[in-house]
Amino acid sequence: MKLTITLFLIACSFCTVCVAQKNKVTYEFPPEMKDAVRADYIKQWEKGKVLYEINCAKCHNTVEKRRVIVPDFTPEQLRGYELRVTNAKHESEITETAVSTEELGIIMTFLSYKKKNK
Repeated sequence: MKLTITLFLIACSFCTVCVAQKNKVTYEFPPEMKDAVRADYIKQWEKGKVLYEINCAKCHNTVEKRRVIVPDFTPEQLRGYELRVTNAKHESEITETAVSTEELGIIMTFLSYKKKNK
């Protein structure tokens, strides 16, 4: 019985690692970006990723073949979100009290530099 439970736990751990790797979102910065600037952008990107997951993912992410897809937004779409006037739902749900202008900018950094979907 202990062997069965141990094997089950190992299998669950393996599946968890595989799923986590499938859903990993990475960044893509311009190659000419200086290292010091890149380091700052990586910090902002990581914060933006967390803020996106908290405030935006539930409405924007999709799931395909058990893989979570963060959409690729165009620069024009991102500007609309910055202005909070893309649609009435965004105006009511992404209010200044829910997501500050600074936080919205950090989310934009995440979305602007996330690696594009294939």
